[in-house]
Amino acid sequence: MTQSRSLPNKLQPLLPLCTSSVLNVPRPPALAFFRQPGHVIPTKWSLYRPLIAHLKVNPGQSYPHISREIRSLWKKNKGLTSVPQVQGFLTRQYDLLRALQADSRDELQELEQRLTRKHECSDSRKRAQESKEALQSASKPPRLTGAFHRPTLFNPPLPRLKPQPIGLSMMIHNRLRARERRMEKRKLYASLRVDMLLEVSFWKQVEVSRRSKWAPNKNSKSPGGWDVILKEELKTMDARFARENMRAEMVFEKPMLQRIKRAKMRKLQWWKMKKKAAKQR
Repeated sequence: MTQSRSLPNKLQPLLPLCTSSVLNVPRPPALAFFRQPGHVIPTKWSLYRPLIAHLKVNPGQSYPHISREIRSLWKKNKGLTSVPQVQGFLTRQYDLLRALQADSRDELQELEQRLTRKHECSDSRKRAQESKEALQSASKPPRLTGAFHRPTLFNPPLPRLKPQPIGLSMMIHNRLRARERRMEKRKLYASLRVDMLLEVSFWKQVEVSRRSKWAPNKNSKSPGGWDVILKEELKTMDARFARENMRAEMVFEKPMLQRIKRAKMRKLQWWKMKKKAAKQR
């Protein structure tokens, strides 16, 4: 024990040895077959395009449901990265292409009928789901919650609704994005106006405007000065900012406050009745 403790520092390893292996290399991200350069000619040009072209050659013998199925299958499977899955998908598509090139009408008619029934069923289910969602949204109109929607730069004072109408949410979202774009545009226009004033002042200092015909009052595009168009744009944007500030400073009207208070009282009474019914159980 004493000998191991008295070993010099140069004989004691500081860190364990690190072994590197090729197996530890991370796997590169897989690339979908539809984006691989090797599939451009044999897959896109020699398979997908001929499939669509054969279905559009004879309008009298068109197969709309086969065309719809082909487009949906390619859209669904173009992100495949597994080699067996890609091989199986392309094999089935090549079989269909050979059937189209051989003009086997009996097989194509049978396939068209099966796909017609399939698409009719899927379309009917989709319409039923859409009508169900529409009825549910119509059966639950927005109601007052008794809370306030405080005024901001993007909305006036409003009562809280549940569920909140999509139109109100989209209005706030669109105004927010419009304000962001307007702020960026104003920064750009302000910087352009400063650059323009500096350039005009430079040319005035070198007395070019006295000896040439291009003076600010001679320009037909900007008769009021070199920066009149930018000043008008900046003035318009500043007016919009001012209207937003006025919107944020709006207050609730008295009738609206009374409606919100009544909704809040009804909500409290409903909660009291619910708690009382739970205690009686």
